[in-house]
Amino acid sequence: MNAISQLYRRFNTLRGRRVFILPTRFGVLYGIFLLLILLAAINYSNSLGHILCFLLASMGQLAIHYTYRNIAKIELLRVHSEPCFMGQAIPFYCRFDNPNRHDCYHLDIASKQSTERSWNPFKNITGFRYQTHQALTSLIAQQSTTHRITLASLQRGQQTIGQIRLSTRFPVGLFDTWTYFTPDCVAIVYPRPIGQLPLPSASGDGETHHGEQQKGADDFSGFQAYRDGDPVHAIAWKAMARDDTLRTKQFSSSVSGQLLLSWQATASLIDTEARLSQLCRWVLDSEEQGLEYGLMLPNLTIDVGRGDAHKQRCLTALALYD
Repeated sequence: MNAISQLYRRFNTLRGRRVFILPTRFGVLYGIFLLLILLAAINYSNSLGHILCFLLASMGQLAIHYTYRNIAKIELLRVHSEPCFMGQAIPFYCRFDNPNRHDCYHLDIASKQSTERSWNPFKNITGFRYQTHQALTSLIAQQSTTHRITLASLQRGQQTIGQIRLSTRFPVGLFDTWTYFTPDCVAIVYPRPIGQLPLPSASGDGETHHGEQQKGADDFSGFQAYRDGDPVHAIAWKAMARDDTLRTKQFSSSVSGQLLLSWQATASLIDTEARLSQLCRWVLDSEEQGLEYGLMLPNLTIDVGRGDAHKQRCLTALALYD
């Protein structure tokens, strides 16, 4: 029974099961215009007026059908995001599927970051909580398409995409039809990478593990087999041309040790967010300089390492610090 309920929730979450439709401003004016024609035809007993009124009314009914048909079976297959830094826009990638045998045109995708429920479908009314981030030109019949939505990063940590609204006014703009999706997608927002403190060193405020030469960017010390995450600019391309072996150039500096970025090294900063931002800045600087570094937080310690995977692990730990 639990598996059935989970399947139902997933189906109800990713597929727009309820399709709503209301007339737009032009649709309301169109209805008033039809009513005036009908009253005039009745008043003057004009059969041509009746024919015109019913003809236009049938066109309005067809507009309802085609507007609904343009959005009814569209499904949201999945949503994934990419991490970003605080203050940057969070990219969400939504993959829509059109199982119909016809293309779907003039679709608008919008989202809201507030969980407050909204009944208002009109985009022109002030206070409308859904913001259109991208107008979808079309969805090809029986194909899937990925579209990008960007949201403002509100706080460090985890942030959801919220509810997505897919709407259309195709073909004539008389009716606004929309449906909702509520995907379960969470993005990671890193701290803002700012800070004025210099990188910790053996003589600084931070901690270092001694015993090896620090790999930096001073004197060439030899080659090392390429490891995943090594910077591209350090690859020895000339040596690779000789024997087709991928290696990286290693450099040594006069400073020895492996850098440990500790929470205590930011003791001069009172605010927690400022300390996290400083550690984030240090992680990026250490990675750019090719240093091996570790991270020590009050609730977590990450061993010394380097590379993109190590950097992402450190940044994620800073983002989720509580």
